[in-house]
Amino acid sequence: MKLSDYMAEFFADYGIEYNYIFTGGAIAHLIDSCWKLHNQNPKVLKPICVLHEQAGSMAIDAYTRITDKPGLMMATSGPGATNLLTGIGCSYYDSIPGIYITGQVRTWENKGASKQRQLGFQETDIVSMAKPITKYAVLVEDPRDIKYQLQKAIWMATEGRPGPVLIDLPMDVQWAEIEPDQLRAFVPPTKKPAKTIELNNVKQVADWMRTAAKPTILCGGGIRNAGAVSELKALAELCNIPVLVSFGGNDAFPHDNPLYAGLIGTMGNKAANETLNDSDLLLVLGSRLSWRQVRSKPEQFASKAKIVHVDIDREELNQRVSASLAFDWDVKEFINLLMQELKSKELPDHSHWAKASYQHHQKSPFCKPEYYEQEDRVQPYVFMKTLSEMMADDDVLVIDAGQNVMWGMQATEPRAEQRLITAWGHSPMGYSLPAAMGVAAHLKGTPQTLCTIGDGGFQVNVQELQTIKYYNLPVKIFIMNNYCYGAIKDFQDGNLDSRYYATCPEYGYEAPDFLAISDAYKIESCRIASHADLKEKLSYVLQHEGPIICDVNLGEDTFVTLDP
Repeated sequence: MKLSDYMAEFFADYGIEYNYIFTGGAIAHLIDSCWKLHNQNPKVLKPICVLHEQAGSMAIDAYTRITDKPGLMMATSGPGATNLLTGIGCSYYDSIPGIYITGQVRTWENKGASKQRQLGFQETDIVSMAKPITKYAVLVEDPRDIKYQLQKAIWMATEGRPGPVLIDLPMDVQWAEIEPDQLRAFVPPTKKPAKTIELNNVKQVADWMRTAAKPTILCGGGIRNAGAVSELKALAELCNIPVLVSFGGNDAFPHDNPLYAGLIGTMGNKAANETLNDSDLLLVLGSRLSWRQVRSKPEQFASKAKIVHVDIDREELNQRVSASLAFDWDVKEFINLLMQELKSKELPDHSHWAKASYQHHQKSPFCKPEYYEQEDRVQPYVFMKTLSEMMADDDVLVIDAGQNVMWGMQATEPRAEQRLITAWGHSPMGYSLPAAMGVAAHLKGTPQTLCTIGDGGFQVNVQELQTIKYYNLPVKIFIMNNYCYGAIKDFQDGNLDSRYYATCPEYGYEAPDFLAISDAYKIESCRIASHADLKEKLSYVLQHEGPIICDVNLGEDTFVTLDP
């Protein structure tokens, strides 16, 4: 059996629905095998041909976030492989599993340990480059190892703290003949059961919950990664205590729940940070407590509280903030065990504390009443809040970088089954356009996929409009147009005496006519000029059946609200 045919069957049996592709000679054999199998079984390995490898890596990153199933991306050697690295980084820093297959020059063209700079054409040691941002990266030179390496890579991608994996495959290995029944298999190591002392520590946390006056939960991206959204809600409601969120945990707890107490951190809500500081017991669930959360003085973070920190990665514990108790556990497992302990005895009534935290948060919104008074442009906080209100209860909003992600995290109010998708840790410009493709390909229009992106970010992956058009992906694209690199311009105002080098039309950056670009790709478009037509145009875009681009005029001076 041809090895590439074996791989196609392996991915089909594993249940890979989509195969994201940017073709090239070094990966052509595997693409051919996968496409032939798809022709036989249209439900698997559906090919989506992107126009840049970076875009494909971002698309499968978002696909995995919305489906909880590892995406698959194939690219050729050399520049094809290196172009994947930005999207791989997005997945690695946010703990998103993904499977990347790169082609490589034939084994006899590989320089190996030689000190030559390059031997084969487009030979690049992508494994060494990718290792720092993957859970596993390997060059397969012996065809007999293919089953073992595929099984190991997928196990590595999904076990423990998830992340991307990369398999580099020389051309001659792809076309090699193998005997599937004679291939060795990967045997995963046995998972170690929780120790008695760790179980006793869970009982200690339950005892603290019963005696605390102001217990609080802080949830991070690990809640979604662990599939623990319903468990988080059950825990909060059982204890009747406030829930704070980080950027990564923003859509893990509905904002219309009376236990919701706001977004914390440098870009968070002042009231939420005050609730954090008033707490006497803080359960940190699935958050690594990044610098943007603990801010410049980590020793002052929740300084009145006993801190219980739960993160599946031991290396994230007791780094910036020392915990009273720390668990390198799956957060879902921890919540379930804690709830068993809490249900064994009566819990105190924390309704007054929860109600006070909720009301305190409600009195300090990011979108202030005076923002609605602007007449000649759209205020970004007003746009984000209005869009959030008009979205259906199960829509998905994919958000880009810079000021874009700040407005989205601060002003949207996720409810019911709504999702917010972005690359929290890596946050590259241009992410949300291809990421929205990955979401829309899966959802097929129901629920809807919405995308917000700056005028600068839009131009980074503008070529994917052709992919969106070709596959008729019903993405609603809102270009948040401030005619500059807004976040950098804001930084230059505060740090560089407003010298806007490389940031605005006077100094090297300029936005094109986005409606003309839309016409070139034969995609419907419109413009929102001011608040006067905001709701009408939003309604038009949301009701449009196919892909559509909306240019939103924000004016030239935009800002991010701090500590409202």
